[in-house]
Amino acid sequence: MFGSTTVRWLGVLWLLLIGIGLFAILILIPSGTWLPEVASESGKLLLKRYNAISHLFFLLLLTATCLFLLHKAQSETVTQYPTEKNAGSIKRILQWVRRHPLASGLFAFYASLMLQQASWFYKEIISWYKDIHTDHLLNNFALRWELVKETMFRNDFRFFPLSHQDLHILSWLTPYVSIWMLVNAAELVTICILSAKTAGELSNRSNRKEILLVFSILFLFDTATGFTFFQFIYSERIVALLFAIYIYFYSHYWKSKRSRDQYLTILPALVGIFFKDTGFILFTMPPMFVLLAGCSGALAGRPKLSRKTLEAWINAYRLEICLISLIFVLAISFLFLSYIPSFYHGNNAYDSALRFSRFESDYRFGILMLTMATRSILICLRKVRFSLLDAFNIGALAYALGLFALVGFRSSNYMALPVQLIATLNLTMLWIWATTPLIHKGGNTKLIGIAGVVASSCLIGIEHLEGKGFNHRISKMKVDQESWVQTYDRLRTITTNARQNGEEINIIYSKSWFRNRGPLERLNFDRLIYFDLEDDVYTVMEGVGKGSYYSPVKGDFLVNIDTGKRLATHHIDMTAYREIYNYNPNENNGKIFRRIQ
Repeated sequence: MFGSTTVRWLGVLWLLLIGIGLFAILILIPSGTWLPEVASESGKLLLKRYNAISHLFFLLLLTATCLFLLHKAQSETVTQYPTEKNAGSIKRILQWVRRHPLASGLFAFYASLMLQQASWFYKEIISWYKDIHTDHLLNNFALRWELVKETMFRNDFRFFPLSHQDLHILSWLTPYVSIWMLVNAAELVTICILSAKTAGELSNRSNRKEILLVFSILFLFDTATGFTFFQFIYSERIVALLFAIYIYFYSHYWKSKRSRDQYLTILPALVGIFFKDTGFILFTMPPMFVLLAGCSGALAGRPKLSRKTLEAWINAYRLEICLISLIFVLAISFLFLSYIPSFYHGNNAYDSALRFSRFESDYRFGILMLTMATRSILICLRKVRFSLLDAFNIGALAYALGLFALVGFRSSNYMALPVQLIATLNLTMLWIWATTPLIHKGGNTKLIGIAGVVASSCLIGIEHLEGKGFNHRISKMKVDQESWVQTYDRLRTITTNARQNGEEINIIYSKSWFRNRGPLERLNFDRLIYFDLEDDVYTVMEGVGKGSYYSPVKGDFLVNIDTGKRLATHHIDMTAYREIYNYNPNENNGKIFRRIQ
């Protein structure tokens, strides 16, 4: 893949860059009286320019590397398959739909559910979406500062520079979130297809048609999947997609040893480590344990590590060595793109208080652990061989522990999506292993397939009966989004009527996802006022007296679009206000009040 001379030069370059970075951290910044104070205007400008230039170099290098890997993969494809002719894309899709009518129907049904949920009225997307409306939609290829600031200008030791940039690109092409949601659906369908094919490869049962349907039912209706894909704000969507591509091509390479699969395994791993700060665990732990298993002689047809076979050992584990070396790529990127500017800025690590806070697993995670334990015992007893499934399982467990160490782990949370992907892969593999003897004995494959669909549907039904499954999560999201939209629409109607009546309009809001004021600024008002609940201070953010303090007067509107219980928990006296709109008395948000005294 790479010659020894290239590897040596890359090693020298890495050491040089590490040396420069450590020199900056240990000497330049601490003793650099020539550097401006970070709180000064010149300090802020320096930090902003450093982030902009360093990330520009990073993106250029990453793009060039990705193009190189794609070129090499394409070259290998031409070399290895010189006469192969593929049908057109549309024809292949139609052929696939005819072969998998039930799965196609399931995907279409699921996509329709997602489209009904499409909304930018949810959490961070409100702030990010604000920039899209600027310039009358005429400057759509401009950089969205909110999206760039969220990932590349954080300066809090977090590191996921590519996170949310898929939304950035989508925002250039269309402002309609329904189209964004269709892209979400396409990503999810791709994950299901590739993961089902991976299960077939790992089990040597790729001809079994029910694998796709069984996996899709189990994965699509998992709580973490709904949590992640029915919204836009979580980068775990792309991490899971890249991981599905990674395990698919890794499984192919495990069998075929084709160079094309080697490059197409490295590509998603290289990109994936920059989408989530814990993402590198998913892509580097599996090859690390493959390497360890090979060194211990647990892999058939792979050499052990010894002086005599060192060259053969390196050739046999070229892919694993390249994947593990991504840790060095990540380290140097983190040093220059996150650690140095964060160190200069002086921020604490983001969410440091949540470390080791809680670990909440579910039955899927339990089955994953049980499968790992059982296979580990069988491998030690030499009843079965170490396989890529074992490596993927270890990667998923390490990822869960990494999340637990940083922010806590919950199986139903969006952060657990990659873990649930591997847990679903294990459930599918268990079904294949359990039913393969029946097929060998002449069992009816159609009945076995129907049984698999029924069994997976029953598992989803059990989760639903527990009251905290997929349907519960999606319903809660839907209620939140509808309450925000309807409350905002009612506030717009109320303020429009007040303007027509010649009344002064002062809108007061408190801590909220609407804090960046994009949607609120499009309303009729004389003053837009932020109420700091912690300090009990009112500040005019827009309108008459912008920047000055404010005292509420009779006729002011106090809105709780998404503030929730905060007004109650801070013991705000509401006796001076009359409720004029309430989306749902059972909800804590979706309320509008008017001051009556």
